[in-house]
Amino acid sequence: MDEVVFDPSSAVFLANPYPTYARLRRQAPIFYYPGWDKWIVTRYHDVDALLRDRRLGRVIHHRLRPEDRPPTDPAHAAFEAIQKGSLLEIEPPDHTRVRAVVHQAFTPRHVRMLAVRIEELCTRLATRLEQIAGREVDLIKAFAEPLPVTVIADLLGVPEDDRSNLLPWSKGIIGMFEPERTLEMERRAESAAAEFAAYIRQLMCEKRSRPQDDLITRMVRVHDADPERLSEGEVVANCILFLNAGHEAVVNVIGNGMLALLQHPQEMLRLRKDPSLCSSAVEEMMRFDTPLQFFERYVLEEMEYAGIKFEKGAVMCLFYASANRDPDVFTEPDRFDITRDPNPHIAFGLGLHYCIGAPLARLELTTAVSTLLSRFPELRLVTTRPEYHPKNVFRYLKELRVAF
Repeated sequence: MDEVVFDPSSAVFLANPYPTYARLRRQAPIFYYPGWDKWIVTRYHDVDALLRDRRLGRVIHHRLRPEDRPPTDPAHAAFEAIQKGSLLEIEPPDHTRVRAVVHQAFTPRHVRMLAVRIEELCTRLATRLEQIAGREVDLIKAFAEPLPVTVIADLLGVPEDDRSNLLPWSKGIIGMFEPERTLEMERRAESAAAEFAAYIRQLMCEKRSRPQDDLITRMVRVHDADPERLSEGEVVANCILFLNAGHEAVVNVIGNGMLALLQHPQEMLRLRKDPSLCSSAVEEMMRFDTPLQFFERYVLEEMEYAGIKFEKGAVMCLFYASANRDPDVFTEPDRFDITRDPNPHIAFGLGLHYCIGAPLARLELTTAVSTLLSRFPELRLVTTRPEYHPKNVFRYLKELRVAF
């Protein structure tokens, strides 16, 4: 393990981490990386097993005595506040209680009710693209970003005039999850968290006086009727979570996935000839270049796994992106194949913290890809050397210039 070469801040790795993941799966599938003080896990079967292992959790403070909990950083108070009640950052029984309140908004039945609205949005965005002079555009800015932000904002009940701040707040907050973050990224995350939380509290007050058929109104009613069932902090935290998670997943799958499709013209041709392959193509987009490269889990109790002893409090980085290229599970994993079957990728996670918004994300993605291909038969890549943001947790493009 001492000889494992892993340089997650190098430009070569950030541009294309997949060769490194392949080497790690062969040579050191589980190893301790002192640079992050965390364990790196890269094989599919290990990631799968550990995501389901209840000896691991997203947080550990509930398993520590108050005197053993690490001191909080006052400089991160606003960010920590929006994490405390988030579904992503709580464990049972709190997770079970909060999920019971919000899950109806993301059931397959409710999501199907949003299908017409999502199709209308995709059609409107495509029409705007057609009106652009020169017929060349950054597909991320012009199409991928507006779609999920609008869908989630509609679901939550955020007024249209207030939506311009949602993307900057989201981008600021997710920077705090990066292990290689800078002080400037931390300050930006803290500021965005404070502003976003203040806005949601203000919106909660407005929903009390002018209730509507939206998720914030429903959560406010639950909180006001029984604060023990859903606290104000939990309403705020989960509104922010739904915007951040719902936006990042869809935008970056469209960006990374359309790049893969445009770079593989034979697969593009197959999809154009048979649009019924769209759902399968979206699943392959999520597997091939997974936007959420890894997520962390705390070891909640001293444990042994794969012959390695892990101390309570150790942190594991479970690399979804590496697992999704594991040749033990996927035939020719580095090949982009829109008809891949089976395709048991874990882009949405597994177990207790499996993405609650997965059905909605899939609907948005299939509608988006289908619309782009049907409306733009001459769609082609202009970007010759795609550049990714220098991030480890979230992998996404700086831009995706296309012509049509």
